[in-house]
Amino acid sequence: MSTTSNNAESSKRHAATPLDKQRAQLDKLLKDPSKPAYIPPPPKEKMIRPAREMMKNVQGSSAGAGSGEFHVYKAGRRREYERLKLMEDQSKKEADQQEFEQRKQEREQAIDAKTAKNRAKRQKKKERAKAASTETSKADADDGPIKKRRLVNGKELVFKKRDDRESDEEESGPAPGEQPSMADEEESPPAVPASDVAKITVHEDD
Repeated sequence: MSTTSNNAESSKRHAATPLDKQRAQLDKLLKDPSKPAYIPPPPKEKMIRPAREMMKNVQGSSAGAGSGEFHVYKAGRRREYERLKLMEDQSKKEADQQEFEQRKQEREQAIDAKTAKNRAKRQKKKERAKAASTETSKADADDGPIKKRRLVNGKELVFKKRDDRESDEEESGPAPGEQPSMADEEESPPAVPASDVAKITVHEDD
């Protein structure tokens, strides 16, 4: 029985896939939700020990591969190559950052120029509309008594205010052939016909 169970357990075991590892991590996190999850810190910037000013008692590359000094030379050369590569990476990173900042500044300048141009257009349009409204208000002020204009039979009719019409009538007087108003007819006494006038006859005695 024990042999059968061991064979069954060995058959169930297999190499964990990335999905299985992720599932196991999630199960471990969900066992205790109150426990804070561990977040690894970001990778630190790579630093290399600065090169030594002087290497004492170390032979050059002409030393034999089996000699005791060759591994010292090899380690020093590896560190020097790493230091040079790190310097190249840093210079490339600085150049990329500088290029990015330059492109960003150019984009911002282009956007600012476009915004300023659109702002100037809007301001000019606003000033033009304001000037047009000012001219319209001035024209309305100059043509204050004129309310409406209408063309009748090709002629222009001007409707004026009542006060202006009365002042015009006083200055120009009654128009020729103008009919008297009802108020004038009521104020003037009625004309007496000649037949209705009383006649007086004088008789002289001889």
